[in-house]
Amino acid sequence: MNRVNRVSRHVMERAGTLLGILGLLVAGFLTSLDVWTVVIAPLFLRIQFLQGVLSVGAFSVVIAAIGLLLARDVRRDDATDERVRSGPLVQAIVPAYRDADVVDASVTSLLENDYDPLRIVIAVEPDDEPTRERAAELADIYEPVEYLVNDAPGSKATAINNAVEWSPADHFVVFDADERASPTFVSTAMGELLGETDVFQGRRVPRPSGPVETLAYCERVVVQAGYLIGDVVGFTHCQSSATGFTREALEAVGGYADVLTEDLYFSHQCYQANLTVAQNRRCTSSMEAPHTLGDLWGQRKRWRIGHVQVSHLRIREALAGRPSLTDLVTVGRAIGAVLAGGALLVLTAHVLLLMVVDPSSVVIPFAAVFTMIGGVWLRDLRDGRVGGPSWTLALAPLVFLGHGVLTVKAVLEYVLTWDGEWYQVTKTGA
Repeated sequence: MNRVNRVSRHVMERAGTLLGILGLLVAGFLTSLDVWTVVIAPLFLRIQFLQGVLSVGAFSVVIAAIGLLLARDVRRDDATDERVRSGPLVQAIVPAYRDADVVDASVTSLLENDYDPLRIVIAVEPDDEPTRERAAELADIYEPVEYLVNDAPGSKATAINNAVEWSPADHFVVFDADERASPTFVSTAMGELLGETDVFQGRRVPRPSGPVETLAYCERVVVQAGYLIGDVVGFTHCQSSATGFTREALEAVGGYADVLTEDLYFSHQCYQANLTVAQNRRCTSSMEAPHTLGDLWGQRKRWRIGHVQVSHLRIREALAGRPSLTDLVTVGRAIGAVLAGGALLVLTAHVLLLMVVDPSSVVIPFAAVFTMIGGVWLRDLRDGRVGGPSWTLALAPLVFLGHGVLTVKAVLEYVLTWDGEWYQVTKTGA
């Protein structure tokens, strides 16, 4: 009976996903055909245009605006950053699971940081012998490196929490195993954490070493630009990698939560606790990108399901008590991120219709997207974080369509078939 129920749920999920995607696209086509009329009485002017023109035009303005803000943040002279190169002990935490082939990247890049004293602990899972062996080898090679077996195995969140509890330090930085940390990350983070800042967040970019990796890079630039919208209401996105925080800050939120996207939930925890979060997009690390379309899809779907899960948790938590203004902001932020994904499918239909009716009308939105991505890419290229783009850069606008499709898929999967599993991409050290 349980097996029949599971099969029926999967059928419902897949059918619902297909119908949901088609429904939003059809809604987009129909609404784009609505004719808007503007009358300017003093001039005896009567102007008519399709709603699709209005929505695509508004999208172009928003993309251009946040693209300029992102480019400004990334390109700002980092000589103005206040750095502290020595002071209290900083504990770097590198959670690692099935990362024996890539953990060197994070460890060796952290060893090159210009801060002292800095110690590094690799937090490994008890059932992952290859990574544990490599962590032990690195601890033998480098004096500042240690490894710790997570005694509450099963998630990145518990690995970080256990490492903080184990460490004598009061200041921490966290990096994924495959990340290459900026050589100034720790000193820049400490320049903030020794002041009024509770949490410090740098920027991460996938290394675009091929066609799929280039799409992953473009998607990250688009998402990072979207985070700027949250900055308007003081909701600064912070994560569980390329992140610095104080012990006091982590204790204030009760540690990282054991959820699918602990980094997104951490952002909500910090906002609710009224912690000060500093974002520095000039302080950039690089991470290994997915190498296949399957891995890219699986990883991004996990992140979108995580968005849905956080929305569900925040709604449930807000309704459990008397909702405050802070609850309204965080719930609105969580739900808005999910709804925006669905809205992208409607917008995609508007763009497709305009391409048929008047191809020249989509030049501006496409130009806005490429300008935003290109402006950030050129800075990362100049700083040596990335190489030249693959031909798939031309497919960058499809990122918005993919984001919409993933959102519908994630919502239906979370409601009907998701049972807590999470997807891990293949990492090769590229």
